Amino acid sequence: MTSRRDPTDHVEWLRSLLDADSFFSPINSVRRRTIVRYLARLEPTATTTSRELAWLCAAVEDNQPIAEVSDASFRRLLQGLRQRDLTRLSLAAVVERPANDTISRGPSFDRYATILRTIDGMQMNRLNQSSPR
Repeated sequence: MTSRRDPTDHVEWLRSLLDADSFFSPINSVRRRTIVRYLARLEPTATTTSRELAWLCAAVEDNQPIAEVSDASFRRLLQGLRQRDLTRLSLAAVVERPANDTISRGPSFDRYATILRTIDGMQMNRLNQSSPR
């Protein structure tokens, strides 16, 4: 005989977690996660530009070396970064983006970089466990 569990006490707590979707929205695209991962590999005070990020993201998305990225891919990525991705990261304070196109880590950067490092570590552990030895 199994007893039935009453989930009533958990409803409000679980309902409050639905707002977590908005917390993850700044990093809900591969492009924005690529930007955060890249900035995390640089020195904490390092800056970059939307042009540098466009070349990087195009190479990642097109799965080819930066030197082989087409101008069309670069331009498409640059426009998307400036209009959408950097704006979303900036609004969430993941990056700071003054008017001169200098992009640096924002006040919320470490929080998101830590989340991605954790996910990446879990992914690497899973790959290592599934690879034949």
